[in-house]
Amino acid sequence: MRKLLLLILFPLAAFCQRVPAGWNDPFPPHRIMDNVYYVGTKELASFLIVTPQGNILMNSNYESSVPVIRASVEKLGFKFSDIKILIAGHAHPDHVEGDALVKELTGAQVVVGRVDAPGTREFRPGGKEHPIDRLVDDGDSVTLGGSTLTAHMMPGHTKGCLAWTTDLKEDGKTYHALIECSLNGQFLQYTNNKDYPNIVEDMRATYKKARTLPCDVFLSSHASFYGLQAKYEKLQKRGPGDPNPFVDPQGYLAHVDEYEKSFEAALAKQLAGGQGKAK
Repeated sequence: MRKLLLLILFPLAAFCQRVPAGWNDPFPPHRIMDNVYYVGTKELASFLIVTPQGNILMNSNYESSVPVIRASVEKLGFKFSDIKILIAGHAHPDHVEGDALVKELTGAQVVVGRVDAPGTREFRPGGKEHPIDRLVDDGDSVTLGGSTLTAHMMPGHTKGCLAWTTDLKEDGKTYHALIECSLNGQFLQYTNNKDYPNIVEDMRATYKKARTLPCDVFLSSHASFYGLQAKYEKLQKRGPGDPNPFVDPQGYLAHVDEYEKSFEAALAKQLAGGQGKAK
């Protein structure tokens, strides 16, 4: 009963004041490939990795996103209480603010990147302490029920931004899946950034590293980054023998190119004395 009340009574003011319009709108939950399912909102991506020993959830998003995620999990026929591990991508509220509520509802182990942990702890909706049960570094793995996800440090968007990789199977083939952290550098501060003086070097190194990661199945922290809407529509029309629309290695490389160019443009504008600093 207490858990039900939590879902009903969590601070709706956060939704009204902080969440960009449309970002928390429901999106049809669906199977992406193998044991990986989409359970996020229209813009904020959350992924459920289903295993025989319980499930892994990636990204709790805003606290006000949690009921949407829960409804999606249950619509797929899974129990929200079966989530045993909650993984974070990076320390921004639209991906980790809901951690405490997910922990309260499921008891899941909360896994956070070590570098981003201080920033993650700052998000305390309603004054709740931000739970962190395990810290991970570049190359560390999270394993449950035969499924393993490996962390890849991709700094820039945040100092400890983590992408995650795992292998999936479909029709007898193995695919390398990449859940990107974020390559978005359009609105960050590059000049006179005392809190992150090496941000430019990190961004450039991350774009270089991004091209070396094996990526067949391209996913990301934001639905728009990997073209979820269009790919979902193709998934609905998919017939026997048709390719899985989420297999998109060229789309991933094009995404890297696009965001690297937008970063360089933002940097050039700031160096020239223009605006574009992060808020």
